[in-house]
Amino acid sequence: MFAKLNFFEKRLKRLTGLGYLLQLAPFVKAVILTGSMTRGDDSLASDIDLLIITSPKRLYTARFFATFWTALTGWRRKPLDKNPAGKFCLNYYLSSDNLDIKPRTANCARHHRHLIRIWDRGGELEKIYRQNFWLYNHNIEIVDKEKVSKLKKVFPLDRLLTFSILRRPWEWILSGRIGGKLERVMSNWQMKKITNSEQHKANKKTIIVLPNELRSHPKK
Repeated sequence: MFAKLNFFEKRLKRLTGLGYLLQLAPFVKAVILTGSMTRGDDSLASDIDLLIITSPKRLYTARFFATFWTALTGWRRKPLDKNPAGKFCLNYYLSSDNLDIKPRTANCARHHRHLIRIWDRGGELEKIYRQNFWLYNHNIEIVDKEKVSKLKKVFPLDRLLTFSILRRPWEWILSGRIGGKLERVMSNWQMKKITNSEQHKANKKTIIVLPNELRSHPKK
């Protein structure tokens, strides 16, 4: 029992730290916890699944900065990682003008029915549920209500003014023509890298690479 709580508490602190760091990432509008932790059935072997909501037409710029800050923690799950336990899996990005959760299957609902807001600066979580009412058609059980209750006591995090001040100049600079050119470079580079990977070739139905959506759920 104590070991179980110990690994959960460590992940809670780890998630809190990353949550604050991602407030520095330009064009990230919300960070949302998905997957096993939201159901309370995570284990020592589980990773930590995150859904990142970005500004429109800046998804791949936001992903670059989000990946950078996550890598700094030393707990980013990389593709083909054989030891994902306790690492952050940034496997789902949506721009705020495209909040449709897909595919509309029971397995997808299992991962996204009980979303937990880490932080949100645009009311994105409410928009997700309004646009994805189909999720309510699936009754997904919360296995450990005590663990989920602890998560909801910690999150959502306060948005730190200092981090907001540090992020805003980057967003201002990259919101215009320079940012548009950078997004084209970022998207071409990242999309080509993903689509040329062996992982994508083996999982074309579950790895979706679009300008306003990046969904990576390869077979496990």
